[in-house]
Amino acid sequence: MIEQQSAYSFHQYKTPLPVSRSRALGLFAYVVIGVSFIDTMAQLPVLSPFTASLGAGATMIGVVLAAYSLANMLGNLGAGAIIDRLGRKTGIVGGMAVAGMAVALYAVVLTPGQLIGLRIVHGLGGAVLVPAAFAYAADIGAKQRTGRAMGYSGAAVGVAALIGPASGGLLRSLFGFRALFVTLASLMAITALAVMALLPESYREKHAEQPLQFQRRIAPLLRNRSLHFAYIAVFFAQFAMGALAHSLPLTIEALGFSAARTGVLFSVFSLVAILLFVLPSAGLSDRYGRPRLIRVGLALMAVGLALVALSGSLAALTPAMMVYGAGYGFVFPALCATVVDQTDPFNRGSGFGVFYAVFSLGVAAGPIAAGVATDAGLAPLAAVAGLLLAAQLLLWLQQAWRRP
Repeated sequence: MIEQQSAYSFHQYKTPLPVSRSRALGLFAYVVIGVSFIDTMAQLPVLSPFTASLGAGATMIGVVLAAYSLANMLGNLGAGAIIDRLGRKTGIVGGMAVAGMAVALYAVVLTPGQLIGLRIVHGLGGAVLVPAAFAYAADIGAKQRTGRAMGYSGAAVGVAALIGPASGGLLRSLFGFRALFVTLASLMAITALAVMALLPESYREKHAEQPLQFQRRIAPLLRNRSLHFAYIAVFFAQFAMGALAHSLPLTIEALGFSAARTGVLFSVFSLVAILLFVLPSAGLSDRYGRPRLIRVGLALMAVGLALVALSGSLAALTPAMMVYGAGYGFVFPALCATVVDQTDPFNRGSGFGVFYAVFSLGVAAGPIAAGVATDAGLAPLAAVAGLLLAAQLLLWLQQAWRRP
């Protein structure tokens, strides 16, 4: 853990909140986390076909998908200063406003180039929004049950992943792409207004010594070997997710099914992950350690992707996505809990910013690699499954290297 520096003064809860109010705030924070992800989750089954409808090929589709994540990654690196210095609430409202505006403008694009520009703006908004929401949830959670608390946060993401793809695919099938984008933007606008009216600030600095800002806020995060493990693991986990987001919708359409069927498969993955997030399994990393759960989860994700690559029917894809969801259900809470373990309130926003920068790098690299592999006639998901297994060796070496 990083000790709080006396040069920093801040606004934070001074006394414990009443239990009923604390629970209400926690529930609302989880709702905000869910909405923070639903704009991207709802687009999983439709963005590739939408980009193709604008005249893009497989590689350009990968670039469009990756543009969000690349911008998100760069924005994450600077988001911590906003979240820690100006407050979690400011980060949530500002990030949601920028991201919602970009999604609304998706409805009027005519070319892949225009869509790339909006994906960049969307990514910058999400770069502030998501770390701010997770930092808020961590601020009000119980320190001794970090894994369980992050499991609930993961469940909020899982609910977004459960509702988003299915509803996105259905809205696209019934009303078209543009109606979906306007609906998502409206939801984000309403949530931002609710945050402004209802959410109290959990942490905001009142003063910071500028010359020492990097030393005290960012440099310890980059030196922390426990966080290095989490960064490596989250990169590979999200690389796999990015590749899946690129390849699964195109595979389903090639089999002759609609985007709604793709949404159902993503929802199957999400439902399994949610169950693991909210059941006592979410606290397993509190008992047995974060690295062990992370490695088990990555192995299950690799098995799930291999099964997806081998499946030739919708019936076979369903259990494959269940296995993949089980792996993600172990990985995500343990990763987020690692960030909370290794940060303090004054740099927690920065900690989640760096974490989500690496997260976004993985999501960005995944679809680009999948697009290139597809154009080259390779099976991208089979290759990614092998990569996840190879990552186990890298993680083992990292753990062995940091042992005294």
